[in-house]
Amino acid sequence: MKNCTLYKKMCSHTGLIVCLANIMIIAILIPVSPAWAEEDKADAQIGDIVVTATKMSTEVDKIPTNITVITHEDIEKYPGHYNALTVLQEANIPGLYFPANGSGGGNAEVGISTRGNEISPWGTKVMINGVEFNRGNGYVRAGRLAIHDIERIEVTKTPSAEYGDNALGGVINIITRKAKDPVEAKAGIAFTSLGGGNGYSVLNGTQGYWNYYLDASMVREDSYQDDGYYDGNNVYGKVGYALNDSAQLTFHGSYKDSKGIYTTGLTREQFDQDPSQNPNSGPDKYYETEESLGALVYSQKLGPHELMGKMELQTSNYQMYWSGYNDVKAWQAHPEVNMTFNHDIGNMANKLVVGTEYRYHDIDVKRYTATSFSDVGALNKSFSRKDISYAGYLQDELRITDALTVTAGIRYDYFDLEQTANTANSTAWAQKKGDFSPKFGFTYQLCDQANLFAGFNSGIKSPVRLAQWYTNGDLDPENLRSYEVGLRGNIPNGVDYNLALFWQEVTDKFVRQSADPDAQYENAGQTSSKGVELGVNAKFQNGLYASTSFTYQDSKFDEFISQGVDYSGKKMVGVPDIMFSFRLGYTQKMFGDISISPVYTGKRYFNYANTNEDDAFWVLNARYAKTIGRVELYVAANNLFDESAVGSGSGNPGNESLYPITGFSTIAGLNMTF
Repeated sequence: MKNCTLYKKMCSHTGLIVCLANIMIIAILIPVSPAWAEEDKADAQIGDIVVTATKMSTEVDKIPTNITVITHEDIEKYPGHYNALTVLQEANIPGLYFPANGSGGGNAEVGISTRGNEISPWGTKVMINGVEFNRGNGYVRAGRLAIHDIERIEVTKTPSAEYGDNALGGVINIITRKAKDPVEAKAGIAFTSLGGGNGYSVLNGTQGYWNYYLDASMVREDSYQDDGYYDGNNVYGKVGYALNDSAQLTFHGSYKDSKGIYTTGLTREQFDQDPSQNPNSGPDKYYETEESLGALVYSQKLGPHELMGKMELQTSNYQMYWSGYNDVKAWQAHPEVNMTFNHDIGNMANKLVVGTEYRYHDIDVKRYTATSFSDVGALNKSFSRKDISYAGYLQDELRITDALTVTAGIRYDYFDLEQTANTANSTAWAQKKGDFSPKFGFTYQLCDQANLFAGFNSGIKSPVRLAQWYTNGDLDPENLRSYEVGLRGNIPNGVDYNLALFWQEVTDKFVRQSADPDAQYENAGQTSSKGVELGVNAKFQNGLYASTSFTYQDSKFDEFISQGVDYSGKKMVGVPDIMFSFRLGYTQKMFGDISISPVYTGKRYFNYANTNEDDAFWVLNARYAKTIGRVELYVAANNLFDESAVGSGSGNPGNESLYPITGFSTIAGLNMTF
């Protein structure tokens, strides 16, 4: 085992030096040529944006849910970000909530809540170019999504008949930009006031039948709480080859390794004394992870129809000290094939997607007695789990008139789960279950400025899409039903908007019995969430731009009895009732780009009894960027007034586990295009 404190001192700056060397190599090897800096930046209307979030190419105004698309132009307003999820966090999408990470670093893990659902790193499907980046158990690590040349990000917040299990909280698809020239490149480096920084380099090109994308990055990041840190390296690449005018073969590859020290949750008393403290710092909280992915995608046009076949393989390997020394190894295989039939019915355009997929996930878990990461004793718990699932789905989009589009779909998932106990104190169980997930919706173009949409969506979540220590064979799959109605559109003079009313119900909700380390999940009867979300974006000819986001959500346990205590009617843990943000900016070629953004987070409760709570709070963020030739210089300041607040947590009074939001911090750096 390594002495992680020594390792941190040795590695805290070498990664930045390596990345600077990469930037210099790119500058030397690649001649200056017109890159994407001179692309057409004409504003896109909502109806003009084509997305693939439903496994078919269709316009946003034909999708019967409040989908959000963060465009390339939008992303350029967030300079210096090395993590696509950071862009998502600062975009403040209506209905989407990112609390403070409970691990001490923004790149270690990510909790997501959509429309009042439970905050979890297992609840949302996250993809890059249509390839899944969730682990086999559904877990998402933010560091794997270090993507720097993005065309757009598509976000849905409802379950999906196309994606099924592990997409209960919706789907996030990050689409990388496709270069126009044989070689285009960009690179960047930044430093933060908390300690450390990040660097990246990107090569992107198209030549004849070939296209490629390579993104390499590193992070050396200290946490807000004392002594916590994250050291990570990430590589993502894809290579595409056009076999002929109608067939394409694309390979995707990803590798990530990371090391660091988790921070520890605080009691209320500790938080009030000093939210930046870390009572249990040191090598006992050290961890190491290694993850890899490979995917081969084949697409073929067969006349007006389209065939897609995909094979994804993933492996993950991590060791950590947390209530003992844990060693976990897993791999999964995920083949999928679907066919899109573009066949008109009379005078009505019709698209039908029919697909099937299979998933095999194998995980081996060992826990040892230990006093720290480097002082490991005897094996005291070990089990293996096989997770096999089969699914079939179809979705039909029928454009009855130019204004009216109707969408319907259904999916069937079947799970075959088996856990084998390798030691006496581990549990063995098996489970075989399946269920249908239907969907239905429509969109209607009322006028040029208003697109009406309404929909019903449903989904299920397997018990093995949870942390491996806390799941069990007594759990039934979660079932979610989602209803919504809304309006979206473009108003002349550069304004677009979206408004939705939503109502969601979850039966057999997964919740942990308590915050104790060995507490398992149980089914919580029924929860519900209802509310309203609003987003407005405006761009004016004088260089001013503005956006606002508002969400009100009432999330509660309708029926929930745990260990003899009735929590029915209590609020969901950690979910705010109100989220509001506003961004005001000004951009001018000579002056640069400056913006400020106040963000409001409403009241939250951190236990089932709702006796552990935190009041609403504001933070103010600001950023400035200036482009000189092919160099962009920027500085960003977050939480300018050093607001102290709980970001996430659980537990009971006197036995809390509360994680603070990051206090005042800055980041400064530069990006270069070649």
